Amino acid sequence: MNDLSQYPTPLWLAEALVERYFPNLSSRDAVIEPSCGTGPFLCAIPVHVPAIGVEIDPVPAAEARRRSGRSVIVGDFRTVPIPFEPTVVLGNPPFQTTVIDGFMARAHEMLPDDGQVGLVLPAYFFQTASRVVSYSERWCIRHDFIPRNGFHSRMREALVFAVFTKSRKRILVGFALYQEAFEIQSIDRRFRQLLTEGRPYRSAWRAVVEAALEALGGEASLRDIYGLVSGKRPTTNPAWREKVRQIAQIYFCRVGDGRYAIPAAA
Repeated sequence: MNDLSQYPTPLWLAEALVERYFPNLSSRDAVIEPSCGTGPFLCAIPVHVPAIGVEIDPVPAAEARRRSGRSVIVGDFRTVPIPFEPTVVLGNPPFQTTVIDGFMARAHEMLPDDGQVGLVLPAYFFQTASRVVSYSERWCIRHDFIPRNGFHSRMREALVFAVFTKSRKRILVGFALYQEAFEIQSIDRRFRQLLTEGRPYRSAWRAVVEAALEALGGEASLRDIYGLVSGKRPTTNPAWREKVRQIAQIYFCRVGDGRYAIPAAA
């Protein structure tokens, strides 16, 4: 480990990751290892597949050239000119979220549609719902845990291997409830508290809709309920509105076109 929080990838592990996650690489592909160090992934990529490395430190860059027989550009992957159009970006970046974000932004610029990024990452990179939802706007993502004791003996982080596919399909594999958690964290604090604690003998969402109707005088349109629940939050995901509408239809009185009331008020 060094000041950039880098842990070299053992060659056997790089080979196993390439074999498991990128078994169909061919001569029509082009691979970049963005922080290649001494080039474990460059060495693991089949020889008939075009590949280059990028490394900020010229000393390991020279070793990567010697070991892999591939070209290695000295520079920061986020900014260095790269005369190469990849279909795959593959490697083990420094474990710093700002660096990883920068790598992913550059990869998205360079890759064609359906291009892929495969990275060894610390599991904490995916801990927050907002980060995962933000990435899902531009990538399909899957991840699997990999053994940390396959790396340096001082490794203390839980590790995953994540595969990002450049797409707007927003498919997440290995993630549960991230979109829902993001939506809940974004709504007004008083409604978020109801979703956390609920009311006696009420479902959480029923408590939220009832509280919104109470605040609106006991009767309101769905549009007004949506406005109160969402606050000033913009969203591209309509799932929470569908839930509000469903709860209104089941538990509250319809008193007009798209209008509902608390039963006692009705």
